[in-house]
Amino acid sequence: MENLPFFQRILATVKNYLPTIISMGNLACGFGAIVFIINNELAYAAWLVIAAMVFDGLDGQIARLTKTNVAWGAHLDTLADMITFGLVPAFLIGRLVVYNTPIAVWFVCFFYTLCATIRLAKFEFESINNSGNTRSKYFTGLPTTLAGGTVASLILLDSYLKTTLNIQAVSTCLPSIIFILSILMLSKIPYIRIVDVVKSKRDPASLLITIGLFFTLLILFILYPSIMLPLGFCVYIIIGNQGVFRNKAIHST
Repeated sequence: MENLPFFQRILATVKNYLPTIISMGNLACGFGAIVFIINNELAYAAWLVIAAMVFDGLDGQIARLTKTNVAWGAHLDTLADMITFGLVPAFLIGRLVVYNTPIAVWFVCFFYTLCATIRLAKFEFESINNSGNTRSKYFTGLPTTLAGGTVASLILLDSYLKTTLNIQAVSTCLPSIIFILSILMLSKIPYIRIVDVVKSKRDPASLLITIGLFFTLLILFILYPSIMLPLGFCVYIIIGNQGVFRNKAIHST
């Protein structure tokens, strides 16, 4: 690499560290979300968690696309996930009614962070010990990223309903929802990988239907983001494992 021209060395270095730089974007979103939570700007904090999901999804894809791998990059990604999707969602809920929040709600928030930490630690351990094995087609338990995104989307829905309809039902249910998400993260329920589903081969008719559905959902998201985001997360949590159950049913017949 020393024999390469200066600009080529710079480009090669950027290419090697590009996935790690994107992981830093995830971390920056988590830090910014904490700043917004301190200033009681929960909707902005929730949007940063959603933005962090984009960074978290891109870093691995770009690493595979560019065939680059920084030794400590995966560890940085895990630590960024811990802050953005393990810690921030708990404080989002705890900060909803900070002066009137019962101590039990803070215990539930801590339980969420604890479950997220355990899940990420187990994932890190398994990644190190199974580095040569083929990647599974399914997540075991609800991914921490999706759990955090679900909480953030419900915060956005809560803000929308409060400002438009003066309804506080979502914030009342959030402590129970975050407890369920905590259990799902450590469960053995298999969840499909959305990226693998998108990449799977399709016949022209189903591909056309998928493209039409995608653009329809995209338009609805642009028009009603605070409604479509939580709806999408909830649909995935409820039926995201149906592909596995369907395969089991087929094999058992």
